[in-house]
Amino acid sequence: MTAPPITVQGPAWCEPGLSAHAGRYPLAVEAPVMAGVDILVPGVSTLTHYARYYTLYWALAARAEAVGLDEQRCRRLVRRAEVALAVVHRSAGTDGPDPAPAHGVESLARLAPEPGREFSVADHEGQRSYSPRAWGFWSQYGGSSVRLGTVTVERGTLRSGRHPCPSSVADSFAPLLEIAERDAGVNDPATLAGRPEDLAPLTGLMTATVAGRHDPDAWTGDDQTRRSTLRILARACQLHPTEPTWRGAFRKAVAYGPAAREDRVLADDERTQAWRGLLLRHHSVGAWRHLWAAVVDEVHRNGPVTREHLHNWITGQLPTGTVAGLEAGLPDLVDSRADPLPAELSFDRDKSLAADVSLLLLGARRLDWLTGVARRYFLGRRRAYLDPSWMAQRRAEYADRSLRDLGRRLVDDMLAQSRRVALRKAKLHRGSGTLSMPSRLHERGGAYVAATRESGDNIGLRIDQLGGLAVQLGLLTPEVHEPVTPLGSTLLAVPA
Repeated sequence: MTAPPITVQGPAWCEPGLSAHAGRYPLAVEAPVMAGVDILVPGVSTLTHYARYYTLYWALAARAEAVGLDEQRCRRLVRRAEVALAVVHRSAGTDGPDPAPAHGVESLARLAPEPGREFSVADHEGQRSYSPRAWGFWSQYGGSSVRLGTVTVERGTLRSGRHPCPSSVADSFAPLLEIAERDAGVNDPATLAGRPEDLAPLTGLMTATVAGRHDPDAWTGDDQTRRSTLRILARACQLHPTEPTWRGAFRKAVAYGPAAREDRVLADDERTQAWRGLLLRHHSVGAWRHLWAAVVDEVHRNGPVTREHLHNWITGQLPTGTVAGLEAGLPDLVDSRADPLPAELSFDRDKSLAADVSLLLLGARRLDWLTGVARRYFLGRRRAYLDPSWMAQRRAEYADRSLRDLGRRLVDDMLAQSRRVALRKAKLHRGSGTLSMPSRLHERGGAYVAATRESGDNIGLRIDQLGGLAVQLGLLTPEVHEPVTPLGSTLLAVPA
């Protein structure tokens, strides 16, 4: 006869008390750039890809206010309207009215709802839902729409913002919203397609213009700043039309060379210098993120590992010689007229850790040249661990010492900073008595472990998203011979 299994239950105090999970921004080096970008690109985020959704929520907010929808009914209408828009775009394909696709088209293809029952994927949750988020894609556009002034949120439901929804936008979406409010499916998608000209009111908001004219006194600071960044981007595309990305053209025109000083459009706007500071700081942020990801990856592949193991590893990744010797071989930062040279771009395709250290040293040296608004945005509002001024101190301290010594010190500094950030973000859950620690890297008895890898990608600057929206609004084109449309030239006041 087989003995029954024995279950051993220990005392309550031996239950796991620490819940570890991956956290975002583990070294907290991104905040100054993210804060600056938030100031300079209000109403656009790294997740707002399609102009049509701004107008959809503009119309939705007006409809929700007009019929007095509560939170539950408003959420239902949002989800159904998003699915209806996806159905319209799936049906229209490349012949649709919008120059950009819609969110959720791939989900519809995966879920394959029966004709006339498309809203089942909006009303259901879980695996049969088009979106795992309660509010669907509004979660991506909500903050931007509120910042733009097209929508406000009251008691959890959408209402009209400071810019009332124009009749052209409301009328364009009226058939789609009426279908979404009923229990029937989307029987004739072609009748619900919006018209491209109905994006005109959004174009006016983005460019801070009315009837093609910009009156500074009629717009808020956010409105004028958004217009300014769009204007700088348009001019950058004219100056560097062969650059394959919006960000590339923007960076070359603003961060480097004499254009920020000599070009009438760029030189007359103080925000050009603010962008210069952010773009230059962005390189240092990327270097720290890539360097930290390499540390976590080494731990993930070989862990548990000791600090000595990481020291030996970084030693093998860096060349011999002194810090001063490495700096002597770095590109010049400025030309004879004190205009920035693209020193950082020399390392664009170099993914080595030596390149990361070189970028950090270049960032520290930029402090010797940057002044005014550019310096203020480059540094951020307050000094912090691992910022360029901190790196400048390490540079001075290790100038005559081995580059490998500096590398080992940087590993120690990142480990310490990661722990500080994790402790600062740790949360105590009073109900369970557990502590959640947001970090991929953890120390256990003097050894480091990592359950997953860390992303080494740099943070976004929203420039590519802004450029994509500008194309949809008829302001820019991807064409080399005419990067700015006649409409864009008129509304943004840049040379034709």
